[in-house]
Amino acid sequence: MHKEKRTQADQWKVFRPTRKTNKVRRKADTGVAGLAELSDGAIVKVGGVITNLQRKWTRKGDLMAVFELEDLEGSVEVMVFPRTMQEHGPKLQDDAIVMIRGRTENGDDLPKLFAQDIEIVEDLSDNAPVRVRLSQENQRPERIDELKSILSAHPGDAPVELHLSERQVLRLPDDFAVDSANGVVAELRVAFGPDAILV
Repeated sequence: MHKEKRTQADQWKVFRPTRKTNKVRRKADTGVAGLAELSDGAIVKVGGVITNLQRKWTRKGDLMAVFELEDLEGSVEVMVFPRTMQEHGPKLQDDAIVMIRGRTENGDDLPKLFAQDIEIVEDLSDNAPVRVRLSQENQRPERIDELKSILSAHPGDAPVELHLSERQVLRLPDDFAVDSANGVVAELRVAFGPDAILV
């Protein structure tokens, strides 16, 4: 059984009648509900909205991700392993409309999808995240306090992601979300260097 569908109000909120969402339906091989009917190991394209995104690290220290892909029919768990994550990880965020090409696994009565390719069709977030690269030197406590001070002075709705290394990305709590249009990016570049902001 698939996870329970969103309420009608939620579905209309996510699946707005746009050309892009129609494009997802046309390009998909099946909807989420159809995955249970496919043979194990089938390669398929499925479109939907990313929800419940979680980034995790393997025992080897490689970054991977798990999220729910939702459409009007239900949801399916999608796993993004490190090799795919290296190429497609930066694209992933909650509420983005995506097309996933992946391999199905139909064990345990709940289909899963192992992503091989991810295409962003539409980012529904009103505020793209502000991505800040922090060198080892800038991760000292006094520098972190300075970062907090700058972020707190520019409150808004855009989330902030800290790139602490090639493999470690930390998404800050909503308390540190900023207004990315009011000069915070320039201030961060002055404080932490011209390469501190990732575009």
